[in-house]
Amino acid sequence: MPRELYEIRRLLEDGISQEVSAQDFEVYELQRLVESAVEGNAMIYIVDSDQLETYEVERIAEEGKQNVVFR
Repeated sequence: MPRELYEIRRLLEDGISQEVSAQDFEVYELQRLVESAVEGNAMIYIVDSDQLETYEVERIAEEGKQNVVFR
């Protein structure tokens, strides 16, 4: 069972890197998680990223720059 969105955001904002699945969150939620990772200077690893459309990956990557990795 995936953690709650707010819990993951809090960990990322505290600088604790996290791995999340693209299957568990909407694109908008993934973007918010990436914003939290940037704020906390943490890494976010998005697995199952093949579930996302190319434009969705680009939008998310734009938010995260060096703080997001797609797997």
